[in-house]
Amino acid sequence: MKIGILVESFPRISETWLVNQIIDLIERGNEVFIYSVYPCKDSIIHQQVKTYQLLEKTQYFFYPKGNIAKRILLGFGFLLKNLENTDFLKVRRSFSAIISKKVEPLFIFNYNFLKGIEDLDILHAHFGGMGVFAAKMKRAGLLENSKIVVSFHGHDIFPYKRDIYKNEYSIFKDYTDALLVNSLYSQSLLKDINPDFQAKILPVGLSLNYFYPSRNPISKSKVRLIFLGRLVHLKGGLLMVEVFRRLFLHNPDLELIMIGDGEKRNEIENKVVEFGLTDSVFLKGALSQDIIIEEFNSASIYVYPGLFDPFFKAGDTQGLVVQEAQAMGLPVVCSDIGGVKYGMIDGETGFLINEGDVDGFIDKIQILIDDPDLRIKMGKKGREFVMENFDSKVIGDQLMVIYSGILNED
Repeated sequence: MKIGILVESFPRISETWLVNQIIDLIERGNEVFIYSVYPCKDSIIHQQVKTYQLLEKTQYFFYPKGNIAKRILLGFGFLLKNLENTDFLKVRRSFSAIISKKVEPLFIFNYNFLKGIEDLDILHAHFGGMGVFAAKMKRAGLLENSKIVVSFHGHDIFPYKRDIYKNEYSIFKDYTDALLVNSLYSQSLLKDINPDFQAKILPVGLSLNYFYPSRNPISKSKVRLIFLGRLVHLKGGLLMVEVFRRLFLHNPDLELIMIGDGEKRNEIENKVVEFGLTDSVFLKGALSQDIIIEEFNSASIYVYPGLFDPFFKAGDTQGLVVQEAQAMGLPVVCSDIGGVKYGMIDGETGFLINEGDVDGFIDKIQILIDDPDLRIKMGKKGREFVMENFDSKVIGDQLMVIYSGILNED
């Protein structure tokens, strides 16, 4: 198949699931085109992006900035530079779209210069906003022969924006061929926006060959907790420090690794200093996936004390890092919020705790601290669970069935 991936920015360090999906599509023999509105500003690029030369497969939109005169001048210069690459049929379609006013000028302009976009089998847009643009291009006749697939990932179905989404996403009814969500929880959020949407559940996956534990879990002299997530309210970083502070009172050799960056970092650092934990709590900032795997290999227990966001009125729709930790053979202790519960087995691969229940986190983590055999047992079960349900190959099989199904509808 010829498959286009439409995203706002690529490659984002936090979107390893997208890299995994693209790599799986390529390994299956598909021709993949990546269309990104903006280049990503992240300074870290995962090794997998380089290994599979995904940047070479990525085309970035021409997106001039400045006043109107400057944008027109830059646009004219870009047009002259790329004139020899223009296609008469695409230009004709573009003029028709301009007249109809069914799609934004930015997309009409770039359509003429994006290679391969005119004859895709599938255009798969990630996040609702990109899906709206893809649907508008379909409506304008720019993607006549392409099937449109839209994946929602959480930030695009926040309940507090329900009324806005009802209007924006109404176009999906007539100009998309498949809507995908990553959990039962996100499916319910999308249903709340439009009860008529029939979204299929397709979790984001990870490579079990890449996420592979290489440690001996009973050889470590210290128990080490690990937290991985953006340092924002939703991920519960401050709550993590409080849980660790109280555990540390009875476990003076305990350590905590915190990976991630965000608006709460200074506050978390101040709490670590205030509690006298600077020799036991290590804030690593944002790391590449290779280094994260090294940190997982040095850890004993993964903890995710996530919270419902009081403003966005939502929790994580999947929490891929919970599957990554299990793939690395770690037992997980997580808040029972959003879609997290669907990505682990309570009592078998770890423990689910009520949101914000510090005592609950402490009790279950202490059980795992005291029982290394239970840590090993849960870690082994967790990897088996992820292998059966979240491995990129398993998710890729399901995605290909979806693609094939909509291509064969005609």
